[in-house]
Formats: sequence, structure tokens, C-alpha cells
Amino acid sequence: MEKELGLLALIALIGYLVGSFPTGYIIVRRFARKNILEWGTGNVGTLNTLRATSSKLLTLATLSGDVLKGVVALLLGIVIARAGGVETGLGAATGGIMAVVGHNYTVFLKFQGGKGIATSLPVLFYLAPLLVVLWIGVFILTVATTRLLVLGQILGTVAVPIVGYLLVPDPIVPVSILALLVFIRHASRIRNIVKGTEPKLYYKVGKS
Repeated sequence: MEKELGLLALIALIGYLVGSFPTGYIIVRRFARKNILEWGTGNVGTLNTLRATSSKLLTLATLSGDVLKGVVALLLGIVIARAGGVETGLGAATGGIMAVVGHNYTVFLKFQGGKGIATSLPVLFYLAPLLVVLWIGVFILTVATTRLLVLGQILGTVAVPIVGYLLVPDPIVPVSILALLVFIRHASRIRNIVKGTEPKLYYKVGKS
């Protein structure tokens, strides 16, 4: 038991550090000579890279890097768990979830970060591919109807554990943790949606 907990702690630490790599911050600083924390919404994710740089190439690079963090952390969790005789699914979930924590609260930027969607998607795909399709579907339908990106992100995230509980209950615990991590980072925007002050589709580029 102690050996298993020690391995899971190691996987969690590695996953957190992998997730903490501030992809968007580095890309925007290196290629656009800007501090992404001072632009748009002030987070280091994909959409804010677009707001800060208006570059589709840099945005795609940020998206790819953030997704890759989830993939790498998940695979390292599997490898370490297998080598230590721990259930690989548990290792994968631990590494992937901690990568999302690292992305959202990176130690390299004084615990500022992104909102976790890109990094969590490969982890969710590993746990329950059907729920990735669900999230994308709810997101697209919501945005097409309301033109509110953040509302699509919130509703897609809320739908995942609810439908997961009904259709794929086995991984419901890690799925719910992922959804909670993403929801927490979006919750502050709910007030804007209720007030009708949330910008539609895209934010005007400018300092936050």
C-alpha cells in the first residue's frame, strides 16, 4: 500500500510539473514579445493567445502544446504505474488530472494559468471517449445558439459528469474531478452571462 501511494505521489508530482509548463506564456513572449497575462482575459490558454497575438499559427501552437501536456502526463502515469505494479488506469488518471491542475495553477507563473479545457480533453478521451463527443456537441450547439463561447464551455463541462454518471459510470470519479477543475476556472464568468455583459464569440484585443 505504501509503495502504491508513493508511486501515485510521484506520478502526481510529475503530472503537475508537466502541466505547469506555461505553453501560451512562452509562445506569446517569444514570438509576439508580449506578456499574455496582461492581455485579454489574462490567462495563458489558447483563446487568449489568439486575443493577444491575432495569430492563428501561434494559437494553434498553444493549443497543440496544451493538449500534448495532457497526453504526456497521462502516458507517463501509465508507464510509471506499470513499472511499479500499480493499476495503469489509476496512474493515467492521476497523471492526467494533475496535469490539468498544473496548467490551471502553474508554479512557474505564481500559480496563475489557463482554464484547463485543452489539457483535460485527451485525459477525458482516455477515460471516456463518448464524453469528449458530448462536450464538443454541447459546446457547438450552445455557441451556435447564443454566440457565447464561455457559456458553451460551461454547459459542455457541466453535461460531462451528468451524462457520464448515466452512461459510463465506471470512470465517474476522475471525470467529475476533471469537470470540477474546468468549471472552477470558468465560474467567475457566470455573473457576466447573467448580467448580459459577456462578450460574444470573441474579445477585442487589448490589455486586461
